[in-house]
Amino acid sequence: MGSRFISAVAFYGPKAGRLRELVAGVQDLIAGHVGGDFRPYTPEQVHATLIALNGVRDGGTVVNEYMLELAGQRREMDLPRVMDILARRFATPLPVRIGGFRPDQAPPFTSRGQHPAQRSFSVQDRAFVLVGWPAESLDGGPARPLDDLRREMNAAGLLHRYHAHPGDVDNDLHMVVGHHAGAPAAALGRAAAAVRDILACRAADLAIGLPDVRIVAADSHTMAPPLYVSGIPADEASVRDYLTG
Repeated sequence: MGSRFISAVAFYGPKAGRLRELVAGVQDLIAGHVGGDFRPYTPEQVHATLIALNGVRDGGTVVNEYMLELAGQRREMDLPRVMDILARRFATPLPVRIGGFRPDQAPPFTSRGQHPAQRSFSVQDRAFVLVGWPAESLDGGPARPLDDLRREMNAAGLLHRYHAHPGDVDNDLHMVVGHHAGAPAAALGRAAAAVRDILACRAADLAIGLPDVRIVAADSHTMAPPLYVSGIPADEASVRDYLTG
């Protein structure tokens, strides 16, 4: 088992502009339908995971949890290469969009077999999840920059959690905005419908630049409270300390 949760993430920390408005508006809608069962994340805590760096001890080295678990490969993570990939990929900001899809229109693409209007917001187990996509992927063309980023990390000894099989694709940008404490299914359904309606009418156009990317370590997958937060490049020795616990 991994000793800590450590990931490369986007948007961790204070929010401003359209992103702050989006998170606050969505959380307000959820609270209006779910009430006291809603457990919102703090604005600073909301983030989009780019790829997990979770480490697993394997003999005398530490390997990526998913590379070992899903591919059975025992390769030490190349952290300098991880930082180089992130620095190069986000040197030019990556435009992304959340929302803007009407359910009555034919989708330009699907995400896990679902219409993007439905996939843009959902309740997954007890988590409320926003999903967006790179702007250059919205026309349904072949460009998949987030999937390409995650796949390139294989060269650094990392395997993306949703790349269990060679043909798997994950070009999604996931952001959890909170959880619920056993809310009734009807209330969850109303909350999801309300958020999807708002997103369909007004998309959130954002961009992920290098200053928006962080390496974050925590004892919880919620990434709160953080034990370590760094921009890119993160100090290799510090990251290794958190990987090994």
